[in-house]
Amino acid sequence: MRYTLPHVAADPAFRRTATQLRKEGWRDWHLLTAIANVVGNLRAQQQGLHTSPGDPKEHRARILAAMQTPERPDDPPVPAEAFTERALREHLSMAAVSTARGLGLVIRPGSLDPQALLSVLGDRYGYWTDDVVHSNVFGWQSSSHDPPDVTT
Repeated sequence: MRYTLPHVAADPAFRRTATQLRKEGWRDWHLLTAIANVVGNLRAQQQGLHTSPGDPKEHRARILAAMQTPERPDDPPVPAEAFTERALREHLSMAAVSTARGLGLVIRPGSLDPQALLSVLGDRYGYWTDDVVHSNVFGWQSSSHDPPDVTT
């Protein structure tokens, strides 16, 4: 997100949204995860790649590769309007499914209450409290809970 992150971080609407989410306990890594998923999904869609239940492994691998490809300066910019509170919440919830699976939890097909999953991850795995000291990735303080800036 070499090019998207500075653009988004400078957007006043995103800053208001991020500040609100930080007040609710979001860490910088939550914001970065959601932003990365917004960007990655958009890039995959731009390549005509869409997910659906039961996708073959090869198709999922192409989507993952598209999502993980570093941004290039000639990529179409992702508009700041793509990073709404709703979009960030939805993308963090999707990422939480991957996190849960990575922890060995089984996510059964069907309707999943994203808030319930996030609560389980928070209660049992420190999802809302774990953090590391890191540099100020957004270039502004969004909460009194921000870790101190460090030079890396």
